[in-house]
Amino acid sequence: MNRISRAIKVLNRKSAPAPAMADKSPQATETASHQREDSESMANIWENLVTLNSDVEPNFELLSRAGEYLATDSRAADWGDLNYHAALERDHYPIPETADREGYYGTDHFSYWASGLKDARLLDDVVRQHGTGELKACLDLGCASGRVLRHLALENPNCRAIGCDINRLHVEWCNAHLPPNCSVFQNHSIPSLPIEDNSLDAVTAYSVFTHIEALETGWLAEIRRVLKPGGIAWLTVHTEHTLADMNEGWPLWKPTMDHPDSPSLLDENRNFKGDRMVLRWLAERSYSSNVFYKSDYLTSHWTRQLELLELRRRHPSFQDVMLMRKPL
Repeated sequence: MNRISRAIKVLNRKSAPAPAMADKSPQATETASHQREDSESMANIWENLVTLNSDVEPNFELLSRAGEYLATDSRAADWGDLNYHAALERDHYPIPETADREGYYGTDHFSYWASGLKDARLLDDVVRQHGTGELKACLDLGCASGRVLRHLALENPNCRAIGCDINRLHVEWCNAHLPPNCSVFQNHSIPSLPIEDNSLDAVTAYSVFTHIEALETGWLAEIRRVLKPGGIAWLTVHTEHTLADMNEGWPLWKPTMDHPDSPSLLDENRNFKGDRMVLRWLAERSYSSNVFYKSDYLTSHWTRQLELLELRRRHPSFQDVMLMRKPL
């Protein structure tokens, strides 16, 4: 029995009227035993139906600051045009272990750091050119262990840099080890943000809508609500172009092409029917899927919530970006 079914059973049992007198029959004794087991189980894990690791206490091992790993990074040459030296000197905060950052960049710890700096600067440029002009408050939705958030805070020291993630361990890591102008909270998979209306200059969601298999339009409505007029939404997505471009060297290749539904959903050219393709993995939690959109769907449906400035292809790496703005 899965967790949701067990939760429903527990709620149904709790809502049933109490018996007029004690029933000590074997059937009643067995039912009472199952009630205790289900209640104890749900007390431990019900939050994990809409979050991750809510019942796990953190036990982190920290890496040093990013500069300590520059000389040994196998991809350091990829960042030669980033002009990172001043930022590297300024950032004395630790780097998360590979296991604490969703595996990003493996043991290339400097590249993990540099990729976040590049994304943060790209956002800064868009806010200045097309948005409110200055990043005073922003949200990184699904911030993980702060790959981009740390740089948004350090590049903009007067900015209120907010992050959120459904994974409690990421939240704990960020609040313990990122700059003091960062604040991170645990959200859940139901669209809801405890943030004031019209208060943010930008909302980013890196590799988030690539996994939202339900309530996508609810999240877009929440993003619109919290953005200031003219505020920027930077939302990365998988599109039909992602499927056409990817090869065996991409991280996305294996989970997509090895999925049992792929042969029935994709033709020989990796095209899919309809507006969206969802490859779900059987799991009792949220965000256990990869989601692909047709670009025509994104530009026609998502623009009912936000203005589309540009759909950027593979910007800067594997995913496309819906660059959007709240109307003035």
